[in-house]
Amino acid sequence: MKPVTTTKVRDKRIRSPRIVHHHDRRGYWQVLLLLVLLGAIGWQAYSWGVRQGGYDQEHSTREIAALQTALREQQAEARDLEAASIRYRRQAEIEQQASRELQQQLIAVENEKAALQSEMETLRSLVSNNNGSLYIKNFKLQPAEGENRFKYDFTIVQVMEKVEITKGKLVMKVSGKLNGKKKRLDRTEFSDDDEKAVKLEFSNFQDVHGEMQFPEGFEPESVLIEFLPRNKELKKMSKTFSWSG
Repeated sequence: MKPVTTTKVRDKRIRSPRIVHHHDRRGYWQVLLLLVLLGAIGWQAYSWGVRQGGYDQEHSTREIAALQTALREQQAEARDLEAASIRYRRQAEIEQQASRELQQQLIAVENEKAALQSEMETLRSLVSNNNGSLYIKNFKLQPAEGENRFKYDFTIVQVMEKVEITKGKLVMKVSGKLNGKKKRLDRTEFSDDDEKAVKLEFSNFQDVHGEMQFPEGFEPESVLIEFLPRNKELKKMSKTFSWSG
C-alpha cells in the first residue's frame, strides 16, 4: 500500500473590487422637470374640470357678496323688529297699568259714592226721627307701639245750620273683661292725660284722635262715645262701636 502524500496549500488574500460612484447631476434636473410637468398637468386637469362643471369664479364672488349684503339687511331688519317688539310690549304694559289705576279710581269713586249715600241716609234718619244733628263718622281702631296699646280716630259732625259753634264734652268708655270678669274703663283709666272728658268747640266737624293704654289682662270688646253739648238746640249723642269693627 502506497503512502498518502499531502500537499500544503498556501493561503492567498482575496481583494474585493472597489466600486467607484460617479455623481451625475443630470438626474436631479430630470426629476425636478418631471415634478413640474406633473404639477402643470394636474393644474390643467383641475382647470378643465372647473370649466366643464360651469364654475365661474367672478360670478360666484358676486353672488357671495350679494348674499352677504342680503344677510346684513336681514339682520338689520331683525334688530328693528326686535326693537319695535320691545316698544309695543312696553306700551302694552303702560296701558295695562293705566287700566289698573283707572279701575282702582273707579272703585274708590264707587266706595266714596256708597259712603256719601250712607251718610245721607244717616242724616235723613237723624232729621226724620228727630234724633238730633250730631253723629260720628270714620271710626277706626288699630294697634300702637307698646303692649295693650291702641290708636283711635274718628270725626264728630254737626249738621244743624242754625248752630254756628258747637260746644260740649266728649266722653269715652271701653267695655271688656279684666282677667275674665266684666269691666268698664272710663277715660281716666286708659288715656295719657287722665281726663274723664275732653272739652270740644267746633263749627261743622271735629277730628278726634288719641291712644289707649289698657291694664294687663284687659280684653276690650266695645267703645262707647258720648258727646254732651252745651248748645240748647242740640241733643246728646251716644254711639257704641264693637272693638272688632
